[in-house]
Amino acid sequence: MTFLLELGAASVEVTEFAGTDLPAVRELVERGEIVLLREEIPAPGSLDQWPRDVAESIGECAVVPLSSLTGAGGPRYPLVVGRRESIRFLCSYAESVPVPCEARPVVTDYREFRHLWLGGTQAVDPDGFAIGITLADLHARNVLHGDAHRGNWLFDREGHALVHDPRPVFLHARPSAEQCATDIRPLLPGLTPDGWQSFRLGYRRAWPEEGRVIDLIQLSDRTGWAAAFRTGEFARAAESAARQLATEDTSIVRVMLLANRAMALSRAERHDEALQECLAALKLAKRRCPHAANGLGLALAVVLSGQGRQDEAVDALRPVSGQPEQLLARLTRPDAQLPIVNL
Repeated sequence: MTFLLELGAASVEVTEFAGTDLPAVRELVERGEIVLLREEIPAPGSLDQWPRDVAESIGECAVVPLSSLTGAGGPRYPLVVGRRESIRFLCSYAESVPVPCEARPVVTDYREFRHLWLGGTQAVDPDGFAIGITLADLHARNVLHGDAHRGNWLFDREGHALVHDPRPVFLHARPSAEQCATDIRPLLPGLTPDGWQSFRLGYRRAWPEEGRVIDLIQLSDRTGWAAAFRTGEFARAAESAARQLATEDTSIVRVMLLANRAMALSRAERHDEALQECLAALKLAKRRCPHAANGLGLALAVVLSGQGRQDEAVDALRPVSGQPEQLLARLTRPDAQLPIVNL
């Protein structure tokens, strides 16, 4: 149900929401709607951090009590929820100009740390592994660490990572991949490549169903295309990559998305579309990030091979491998696991 909320000269349409399903509220806010959350959300545990926990549980939003907007004062609920700029706009028209509670902004670009996953010697870093297990366990229990830099961890005699100086955020819903990755981000500057590999192993071992967190960090994957690609759900991978391309404005990430989408389309037997996407990736790479153009040989070879152009596919692999015929034979096996292009 929607209604008009009038504050002085401002009038906005608000969606009234019954219930406490905050992921559903998150979806409404992502679509740009302003939501009136009527029912009280119980504090998760004994620590009451209202309204911070509500805002963080929804994510990428701001919240303000309706009573603060109307000047009545008093009750915590109903809460008005929306994108930060929308709630700031509403507050600017309130008589007392309340200060909304805003969720911490998420980070989706981790390319400055690429050296962590492109290097390493496969040596085990026990501390990194232990931190990965503990942080994944927190996230799986709907808790964000809040400040996970390397200095905020202690280790017991058994090698378990213990949280030191925590600033926890207790959520009422499963954190998004973006929230989990943002929670990990303070740790990254203090890791070596071996430390990151060990952290990643520990994180995935403790929370195997949430691979999207690592994919977001390493592949800038915001829609789940990488997981679909790995499991051979190529039509879904292509659709998910297209959703991200609709809003992605970083050239090198667009090139990577186009290349992987081209391979997914090829495996889905949509060969003409696959070639168009691959040529678009090559054109953009040559124009905006020429250092990445050579890395597209594998994607071009997969697409050309899917069209039956084997000799051209071999030629496309020559800059990539000293044995292009053997590499193409491996890529075209029915059971082949295509590698994801990560530029």
